[in-house]
Amino acid sequence: MAMGVDVTIRGAGIFGLSIAWVLLRKGATVRVVDPHGPGAGSSGGIVGALAPHVPEAWNAKKAFQLDSLLMAEAFWTGVAATGGRDPGYLRSGRLQPLADARAVELARERAVGAAALWQGRAVWEVVEAVDPDWHPLSPTGLHVRDTLTARLHPGQACAALVAAISARGGTVVGEAGDEGAVIHAT
Repeated sequence: MAMGVDVTIRGAGIFGLSIAWVLLRKGATVRVVDPHGPGAGSSGGIVGALAPHVPEAWNAKKAFQLDSLLMAEAFWTGVAATGGRDPGYLRSGRLQPLADARAVELARERAVGAAALWQGRAVWEVVEAVDPDWHPLSPTGLHVRDTLTARLHPGQACAALVAAISARGGTVVGEAGDEGAVIHAT
């Protein structure tokens, strides 16, 4: 058992493991405790979509989510580099069909909002299908293309976080008492 733990985190899902990773990077000594093991719950899945909120009716929650999506690439690159495991993250963007004239109009309004709010670090735009052999069917022939949407393999991400945490001297265990500050990420 590790001695002198600054923070005990209860819960080894994506949230608890991410908290541990950030705390370790800031110099804390961390132990993650989960009797079911890392990624045993919903964090152990195979599909994770990370998509932005639409830009209208902007609020603090949407701004927080934007900041999170913008920093995700560097976060997961650091996890992979430290632990040597691929988290299954890719900022791939997305292409969405636009069904009718109203959808096209709304998408163009959102493009203006995204240009103002997304800090020039991502794009939301209305485009024509560029590859006639591959694109979602669209009655209008137009699509929204955003460059912020990403995907993450939650099970791989949990395994990558465990590897990075271990490489930085943190521990992930099934059972242990509380020591230091306690965070419940369950």
